[in-house]
Amino acid sequence: MGLKPLDAWLVRRMDWTDRDTVPTLEQLRDWQLARLREIVAHARANSPFYAHHLDGVDPRSIGSLEDFSRLPLITPDHIQAASEQMLCVSWDEIARVVTLFSSGTTGQPKRIFHMEENLEATVDYFAWGMSSLVEPGQTVFMLMPGDRPGGVGKLLQEGLARIGVRGVTHGVLEDVDRCLDHCLAEGAQCLVGSAAHVNLLAHAWERRGLPTDQIRSVLLCWDAIPAAVVERLERVFGCRVFQHWGMIETGLGGAVECVPGSGMHLRETDVFMEIVDPVTGCLLPDGEFGEMVVTTPLQRGMPLIRYRTGDRGRILPGGCACGSPLRRLDPRVDRLGRGVDTGAGRLVLRDLNEALYAVTELADFGVWFSGTTLRIVACGEGDGLARSVRLALESMPTVGQALEENRITIDIAVRSPLAPAVPGLGKRCIQKDGA
Repeated sequence: MGLKPLDAWLVRRMDWTDRDTVPTLEQLRDWQLARLREIVAHARANSPFYAHHLDGVDPRSIGSLEDFSRLPLITPDHIQAASEQMLCVSWDEIARVVTLFSSGTTGQPKRIFHMEENLEATVDYFAWGMSSLVEPGQTVFMLMPGDRPGGVGKLLQEGLARIGVRGVTHGVLEDVDRCLDHCLAEGAQCLVGSAAHVNLLAHAWERRGLPTDQIRSVLLCWDAIPAAVVERLERVFGCRVFQHWGMIETGLGGAVECVPGSGMHLRETDVFMEIVDPVTGCLLPDGEFGEMVVTTPLQRGMPLIRYRTGDRGRILPGGCACGSPLRRLDPRVDRLGRGVDTGAGRLVLRDLNEALYAVTELADFGVWFSGTTLRIVACGEGDGLARSVRLALESMPTVGQALEENRITIDIAVRSPLAPAVPGLGKRCIQKDGA
């Protein structure tokens, strides 16, 4: 029996001597430590930013992963202020520049630089990762744009083509019925998109009474993935739902689920993950939630060394039943420090997702907090939708208690489930201004 797809990818990416044998966990850690030392030396020698940031650090003194965890952290503010100074290669070697705008911030946006070799590595990773979800000859329908060179839609299409799978990009979902018609016309067997958008498509699928045997797999990405959405998709499509985590800063592909419920296997060669206490910055053991800190050991152009992502997550302890040495990231990834104070505690999007997406009639929702008013735009059908949403909100302690104490009021607007409540592809949040 041959190697499993992600293990076969790992062997190739590590340039492992024995292509028929998966490295042990200890061998993988030794390889990672060597690459981390190399990227620290490379960054100090070629980047003005890292020459200053890592001043006094001797890469040869990094004798363990614990030693590496003592290096200083970098933040999104560093990228915002000094992205060009982080470059370790000439401009001629840069293939793509991505500009990231963060909501609620002022000043210069973050600029991320990718070399051609980084884009190629992402395409290769997508090919191996998707081979667990689809078979040659099938079609993947992607709820994302595909016209931008170096964009995620184009890279995923290229990766799928390498394994004999056709990738069709729909673009940003704006009209659900038109999107569903497109999906059916293409005869798709796999769906890829954000949890909110695929959930909206599933609602339309169920409304039309379509069969449960056409879609064979679903891959959710981009944003936080509520368990309530996963349960609905598995029921509506009758298939397995996989989850993915990734960031533009780290080259998109970051971790993908092996078997539902077992966690997401990390892209260990390209994304070295640490979990730290968000207050002290101290390393946390496997099994504990904290801030996700990433390093990109093979990113020669603009390496990130101990980058604070602002995401909350944990590494699952122990090994996977599949036997892979790749560590597993808990699928429950969300943002740190977000949410609003209702006067009865902090209301965060993660809890809202689970409460509201469990409402059967609800297809999508948006949320705004203006003054003391919690405003919900609920997309769905049925005369009782507003009441069901209100009951779900009242069942949440941070909302129910605040209502009883007259600290907040709730305003629920119902819309037809023909378009997303929040347009675009960005990560969702509790917006603090009016709609």
